Amino acid sequence: MKEKIELLMEETGCDRGEAELALEMCGYEVEEAVRRIPRLLRDICALKGKFLLPSKNQHGLVLVILNLKTRNVLRARAVMSYDPAVCAVGLDEEWFAFEKHLYGCRLWDGSLPAESLEVEQHLAAHFRAAPPETFERLREASSEVASKELAEPLRSLFGEGGLSVRLKKDILDLGQFQSLRKAPTPTARRDKPTPPVEPAEDLLVLKIALEEDLEGVPAPELRAGDLVFARIVDGRDIAKYLARLFGGLTASGPVPIEAPVEAVESVSDGVLVRVRFAVGVAGDVVVPADRRLKASRGGGRGDGSWWRRFFKG
Repeated sequence: MKEKIELLMEETGCDRGEAELALEMCGYEVEEAVRRIPRLLRDICALKGKFLLPSKNQHGLVLVILNLKTRNVLRARAVMSYDPAVCAVGLDEEWFAFEKHLYGCRLWDGSLPAESLEVEQHLAAHFRAAPPETFERLREASSEVASKELAEPLRSLFGEGGLSVRLKKDILDLGQFQSLRKAPTPTARRDKPTPPVEPAEDLLVLKIALEEDLEGVPAPELRAGDLVFARIVDGRDIAKYLARLFGGLTASGPVPIEAPVEAVESVSDGVLVRVRFAVGVAGDVVVPADRRLKASRGGGRGDGSWWRRFFKG
């Protein structure tokens, strides 16, 4: 029993109490408990917000997703625009639908790409430097109280007392966050129950390049959850469209986008790295093993391969 608990803790990153509960629920079958754990860990906090700068008539959307247990920033997305229609999306939308709308707004007339990127970077830096008490408050806070946690870094960035912020806070379990879309509801039959259908993600993989740093992290030491700086160098039209959408393409060419590492795999000519840009969009690159990359450590734990995952939502 002790060995099963320790194995489950090691494989999933859960604590002892969560491991014991999962094993008890699954008849002490470790494999089933590994699949069940994501639904028990309600540690994901999604902050979906709208804000207005009255003095400049600028409207904005922000999406910040945090792991309250590990205190990691999983998402920091923003768009600013002169067009008030960007705020037409409802705060009750699920996080990935909200993110999709946010990205779409970046292509509208009146959008402010440089300012949007600045907001993203400022919010990410704010929450990475936040003390543990901030994450503890967010776990129990109402949406109204949580809006103050988001308004603080925005006011420090804009220096504007007239800033207004509206926010909706959702607490998700890990399985909800990893399930990027809902599974279709199977048609029930009286004579034979239909097993649940697991949703499949339509994934577009782009060609990318990673920023190097002589003092950075050695490529073989990258792990899932680390944050790297990726340039989209894919020549396809859809890739150029998405690069512009993500803020990674300007008039002077590709610019690096901060993105989380999803998986790392050793290959014959180096290290194969996959990063995640958004729902349904990832990037792949093979990096020579002797290179060092500009990266910051995350707290995520990966299995090293994106086709062999324990957590599939």
